[in-house]
Amino acid sequence: MFERQAWMQRAGEYPESDQEYFALLSRAVFSAGLGPRVVESRWQEVRASFRDFQPAAVWQMQQSDVESMLVDPKVIRNRRKIEAVIGNASVFLDLSEQFQSFHLYLVQLGASKDLEVAADTLSRTFAHLGRTSALFFLFSAGWRAPGQEVGSEVFVRPASR
Repeated sequence: MFERQAWMQRAGEYPESDQEYFALLSRAVFSAGLGPRVVESRWQEVRASFRDFQPAAVWQMQQSDVESMLVDPKVIRNRRKIEAVIGNASVFLDLSEQFQSFHLYLVQLGASKDLEVAADTLSRTFAHLGRTSALFFLFSAGWRAPGQEVGSEVFVRPASR
């Protein structure tokens, strides 16, 4: 179950830019296996380290940037997650270009019709993004299951297939 946090989009209100989508996707990667307080307490520093989650800027990050983050106690120092976010920037940029925006990619993916299918595809597409993390990302970006009340504050994870 995900509870809506102040930083999350409300149901049916989506991020206004690809940069906002990429920040939420990256937050889902960092949130996997960590408590929300840990992520929230370090998020400003993580955001600054990842160049405000501008996908093109993140894609250009070097190994020296990774090494700097790994010794910075103000950020979440998990090499796999850091490297996943950098690698995901390239995939994100490709999809955003191919579909004219990441929002339109999610529309084409069918996120408004079937969150489970969209989450499965996202988890196969992006590194270090499991199915639950993909559902968390979609929820935090304002996507809800069909028939779910708009403005709902809690999302219950669908049963596994």
